[in-house]
Amino acid sequence: MAADEGRGFAIRSGLFGAAIFVGVGVYLPFFPLWLAERGLSGPEIAAILAAPLFARIPLMPFMTAAAERLPSLGLASALYGFAAGLMLLLLIPAHGFWPILLLWSAAYLLWNVLPALLDAIILAGVRHHGIDYARVRLWASVGFVAASLAAAVVANRTSADVVFALLVATFLAGGAVALLLPHVASTSVTTEPYGLRRAFADPVLRWSLIAGGLVLGSNGAYYAFGSIYWTERGFSPGVIGALFAFSVVAEVALFWAAKLLPGWGARRFLIVAAAGAVIRWILFPFATNVATAFALQTLHALTFGAAHLGVMMAIGAVSVPGHTARLQGAHQAVSGFALAVATLAAGPAYRLAPEAAFLAMAALAAPALLLALRLRSGLQPHSSGRGGSTSAPE
Repeated sequence: MAADEGRGFAIRSGLFGAAIFVGVGVYLPFFPLWLAERGLSGPEIAAILAAPLFARIPLMPFMTAAAERLPSLGLASALYGFAAGLMLLLLIPAHGFWPILLLWSAAYLLWNVLPALLDAIILAGVRHHGIDYARVRLWASVGFVAASLAAAVVANRTSADVVFALLVATFLAGGAVALLLPHVASTSVTTEPYGLRRAFADPVLRWSLIAGGLVLGSNGAYYAFGSIYWTERGFSPGVIGALFAFSVVAEVALFWAAKLLPGWGARRFLIVAAAGAVIRWILFPFATNVATAFALQTLHALTFGAAHLGVMMAIGAVSVPGHTARLQGAHQAVSGFALAVATLAAGPAYRLAPEAAFLAMAALAAPALLLALRLRSGLQPHSSGRGGSTSAPE
C-alpha cells in the first residue's frame, strides 16, 4: 500500500511537471519571435523578458509563502496557473511596448510560482514516500521537449500568432492539471522566518544559491536571443524548435542518470554546471551551422540540469519541513536576479555585436566555479520516510 501511494504521488507530480513545462516549451523558443513580429527592437525585447525576472526577486518569496498558507500546494498551483492564463488572454490583442511588458510580466510572475511549488511537492514526496526526485522532475523536461517540437510544427505551418494562442491554451491546461495533484499541506510550517534573509544566513544555501543563480542566469542571452540569432543565420522555425527540444533531451538524460551517481551532491553538480556554462557560451557564437549547434546544445544538461540539481540537493539537505516552498522562492529570487541582469544586459550587447552577448554570459558563469568549490561534499536531500535514493548530508 505504501509503495502504491508513493507511485501515485510520483505519477501525479510528474504529470503536473510535464504540464507546466509544456508552456515553457512553447514560449521559450517562440515568444521572442512573436515579440519581434510585433515590431519590438532588441533592447525592448530584452526589457520585456527581464522585467518579470526583476519583479520576482522581491515578490517570489511572498507568493510562495502565500501558497503555503492555502489548504494545499495543489490548490495554490491551480489558482496561480489559471490567473496566469487569464493574463495571457488579455495579451492577445495588445500592441506596443508598455502594454506587452505589463501583461507579460503579470502572466510570467504568476506562472513562475508553479515550478517552485512543483519542486516543493516533489521534495515532500522524497521525505514521506521515498520517491526519486530526479526521475519525477525529468517529466517536466519531457513536456518541454514535446511542446517545443509541436510548436515548431505549428510555427512552420502557420504564424507566430497561432503559436501564441497555443501558449495561452497550455497555461490554462497547467492550471487544470494542478487540480489533480496529491494533497500536500503546509501544516508543519512554524513561525520561524525562512525567506531570503534566513537562506543567506546558512553558508550552504548562500553559496549554493549564488553559484546556481550565476549559472542559470548565464542562460539569459540564449533565452532572449538564441532563436533570433539562429533565425538570422538561416535556421528555420522547425530547426530552432528541434534545437531547444534536443537541449532538454540532454537535460532529461542527466536527470535519469542522476540516480546512477549516488555519491554526487550539490558540490559536484554545481562544479560541472559552472564549467559547462563557461565552455558553452564561449563556443556558442562559433556554432553557426546546424550540426555544430546541435552538438553544443548537449551542454544544456549542465547549464540548466546540473545547476538545478545542485541547488535542489543543497535545499533538500538543510531545509526545515514546511519551509521548502519558501526556500524554492529564495532560489527563484536569486536565480531570477542573475537572469534578469543578464537578459537586460544582453539587449544592448546583442545590438552591438551578437557574439559579445554570449561571451558575456561565460564571464558571468565563471565565478560560480569558485563558489561551488567552497561547498562541502555529501550535500543531498534526506528522507524522513523509508529512504529512497537520497541520503543524509555528511
